[in-house]
Amino acid sequence: MSQNENKTNKKRFNLFDWYYRQGKGSDKADINALKSPSFLNFFKLIWFKLGKLLSANLIFVFGNFPIFFFLLGVSAIFDRLSYSPASTAWGPFQSTLADSINNADYASSALIGIYGMHNDTSYRSILSIVLILLSFLTIFTWGFTKVGTTYLYRNMMSGDAVFPLSDFFYVVKRNKLQSFVIGAFDFVILAILGFGIYMLIQDTANPISLLMLFLNFVMLILYIFMRPYIYIMIFTFDLKITQIIKNAMFFTILGIKRNLLMLLGTALLIAFNIGLLFIPLMTPIAMILPFVITFALLDFMGVYVAYPNIIKYMMDEKDAKRVIERLPIEDDEDVEKIIQE
Repeated sequence: MSQNENKTNKKRFNLFDWYYRQGKGSDKADINALKSPSFLNFFKLIWFKLGKLLSANLIFVFGNFPIFFFLLGVSAIFDRLSYSPASTAWGPFQSTLADSINNADYASSALIGIYGMHNDTSYRSILSIVLILLSFLTIFTWGFTKVGTTYLYRNMMSGDAVFPLSDFFYVVKRNKLQSFVIGAFDFVILAILGFGIYMLIQDTANPISLLMLFLNFVMLILYIFMRPYIYIMIFTFDLKITQIIKNAMFFTILGIKRNLLMLLGTALLIAFNIGLLFIPLMTPIAMILPFVITFALLDFMGVYVAYPNIIKYMMDEKDAKRVIERLPIEDDEDVEKIIQE
């Protein structure tokens, strides 16, 4: 090959690399936060990548479309109405009061006034129950959406070009089995811990229930620490599921400082969203926010905390430097070679 041909090929490669880094998938101010994962860069990334975060949030929400079945099921739209006594004592006294009604004395009138008041009540219709059951289909979509959007957040943090839909389907297609299995595991664990807390919090007067509630919260916090590491490792390393879970457990301690910051940020964001519900004028916004940005912010926060720890502890110095510096690469196969153990 002549020297001129070498120059032409080199020029073409540089043009491609420039487009990859500065093209349609990138924002004007790309920030490689891996070099400095600071508070300032975190908020800068949120600002400059806001459009990509909104897209990722929509992908996550509509990708888990069975959730809408649950919302319809509990919305009371399809519930049936019943006109029934407000007091549970009406039944036992009904036969006694029936004789008193005929006498029309003051005592019977008082008893009827106390126990005979009727209210409108609703109960689940068959359709509502079916819709709630259909919402459990989320177990089949949860892992795919989590892996796909986590991949987007990781690339945002690295300062790489992000094409939400194409990148999402790219990484899901390459990690179908692990995405499904780990996603189902994640969904079940969250459901069990959430339901346990919901049931135990109603009986805090019982010391045993209070202890179990505390243990449930501890397990939930530890699992919140693990989740970002789990999903990042699925597409970053060629590991078995058991190895991914085991490594994520180690990171609950290895990355404790950053994990605690993530926990604080998660608690503040959730408290902010819930707090808006109690402000009349802000209630509609509070109900819309999860469908627009909240899920993306929570998951991006986890990636921002976890990915630097993964680079630090799971890559050797040479490979870590290549990933952080974003050295020129020709295709995605080379990317995987860089980040493989």
